Formats: sequence, structure tokens, C-alpha cells
Amino acid sequence: MVSVFFSGCGFSSNGQKTEIDLKLDQKKFISTKKNVDNIQKKTVENHKSTSNKAKVLKKETAPVTKIVTSRQKTKKTKTVAKTETKNLFTADRGLKIKNDLVSWGYQKYNGTRKIDTIIIHSTYNPLGGGQYDFSKILAIYKKYKVSPHYLIERDGAIYRLVKENNIAYHAGISRVPDNRTNVNNFSIGIEMIGNKIDGYTKAQYNSVKKLINQIKSEYKIKYILGHKDIAPGRKTDPWNFDWKKIKK
Repeated sequence: MVSVFFSGCGFSSNGQKTEIDLKLDQKKFISTKKNVDNIQKKTVENHKSTSNKAKVLKKETAPVTKIVTSRQKTKKTKTVAKTETKNLFTADRGLKIKNDLVSWGYQKYNGTRKIDTIIIHSTYNPLGGGQYDFSKILAIYKKYKVSPHYLIERDGAIYRLVKENNIAYHAGISRVPDNRTNVNNFSIGIEMIGNKIDGYTKAQYNSVKKLINQIKSEYKIKYILGHKDIAPGRKTDPWNFDWKKIKK
């Protein structure tokens, strides 16, 4: 059979491709396949590149979350606890005084209050439970809307309930020896926890003496009196108080 080759067509006379044409087609197929493979490879690479860029962008724009480890939490808790312990009793004019300021039993004073009198009181809880229970004594003060400036516990601990510059309701109807009334206005009240029999501890005497001396260093004190001295017939405290122990 004589094959006739038509340029650009590559068919034999019987409509079949010649060997040369098949080889050419095979080369074209291989070349085309390589092109397709390259295109697919580039497509995959472009997809990976786009995906990586998206991840980087997401990482850059994502909100930063601070991770606190359990160790850091423990450290923070210890720091807070240390601060609270430090503030329990603070050095105040050489004394360790706890600020336990109440929200009742006083009047806020604007300006600087003129103070020249210190009044000593006795207090305890007669309503059942612990006679010397601090919280029960405060509950009684709250009920009657009264309060001293300072309260001294049996172990000598000093609590500030009202700031000195504010007027604490501790004296009631009273009069000092120079006939001035409204004693709350110019005095500082100190309560000693103790009943009518037990008296007071050595620690309490030491604390009240130091507190009085510190107050005297701040103000020109004219009188240091008991509650019974400014309200005779109405008050009998401080019960069994040994005045000599604070004058030594």
C-alpha cells in the first residue's frame, strides 16, 4: 500500500494515521502531558503559598491571649496574701494599730478638730456568748449607733474604729471639769475590753499607756478622764481601772 501524506492532516489514503504521524502524536502527547503536569504543579504550589500567607495573616491579626501558668497564679495569690497580712496591723506613731473603721456611730468633721480630752471606757458583751468577743461587741455598738475611736482587746491589740479627726459618739450626755458639755466634739474615746470583775490585762495597760502618750504628742491634752468622771450617776466605767499604771 502506498501511503499518501497530506501536510497538516497525517492520514493515509485509507483514513488511518501513518507511523510518522503516530510518533509525532506521541511526542505531542508527552509534551502536552508535561505542560499539564507543570500547570498542576504550579497550581498546587500557588495553593500552598496562598494557604501559608493566610495562616501568617491569621496569626498576625489574631488577638493575643496571655497565658497565665498555675505557678504565676500561685505567685500572684501569695503576693496578695502578703499585702493583706502587712495591712492587718500597721505602724502608726510607733504603735501597731489595725484600721477597722466602722460605718456608724460617728460624724465626719470637715476641717481640723480641736482635741484636748481623752476619755477611757470599759466594754464587754453581756448578751450571751463570749463576753470579750470582738465581733459581738461591735454588733452592740452598731445596734445603738455608737462607737469609740479606739478599742483595745484583752491581748493588747489596738483597733481604730473611727478616725481621730471625726466626732465619735462615745461620751453621751456629759460634762468636763471646766463645765464644757458636748464632750464628743473635743475628745478621743478609748474602750478597754473588760467586765466589772476581771479588770484588764497587763498587755492592755501597756497598749493604752502607749496610745495615750502618742495622742498627747499630737494634741495639747488637758484632761484624761474616765467615763464616770464626765457622766456621774449615769456611768460607772472604766470598772476597776488602775490609773497609776498609765501614769508611771
